[in-house]
Amino acid sequence: MKPALKFILVFIIGLELAFVRSLWLNILTIFAALLYLFIKKISLKKYLWLAIIGIMPAVGSWYMYFNLSSDHSEIFAWIMATRVYAYIFLGSIIAYSQTTTELMRSLEQDLKLNPTFVYGILGALNFLPKMDRQIKIIKASGKMRGVRLTIFSPQLYMKAIYDSIVWSNNLSQAMYAHGFLEGAARTQYNKKPLQLKEISEFFALIILSVLAALIK
Repeated sequence: MKPALKFILVFIIGLELAFVRSLWLNILTIFAALLYLFIKKISLKKYLWLAIIGIMPAVGSWYMYFNLSSDHSEIFAWIMATRVYAYIFLGSIIAYSQTTTELMRSLEQDLKLNPTFVYGILGALNFLPKMDRQIKIIKASGKMRGVRLTIFSPQLYMKAIYDSIVWSNNLSQAMYAHGFLEGAARTQYNKKPLQLKEISEFFALIILSVLAALIK
């Protein structure tokens, strides 16, 4: 399924989880997400990471809704606890089953998202590794002058923001040098139009998710 359709599907199922109080729906969502991730062959390390990061929010939700609610409903506490993992595994489908470039390219081609916005987002994301290296360089430069820069040091962020502005200007000049014009019609290097099969799968999954939400 195209990343854009997958993104919309995950968003709709997320809305269902938010408005439907159903332990069955939460467990089904977790199982379906795990099955999809298994088919995509993500590593065991990522499964463990997803399980670990949900422990504290899930335990906290169970404790809060069981002990602090007026009726002390154990079922409701389990619904809220499993909802945490349902959202985590649902989000992991977007995070682990395609790259950010594939997702943004699909949003631009299939949902007609503004190309300038898409290229701007991709440009900013490509700067993140460079920004990480630059922060390490700034910290090392500070140590050479006897100044210890931490995450609470304003000097660290001022220098990083200044470097980001310089990179942003360089990126703009490079885009215009390659013929980019804001608002102009653009062609795609590797265009893959939506297939009828993908659209059918999308609506079938939407109908199944609605039917699952209606089951009590």
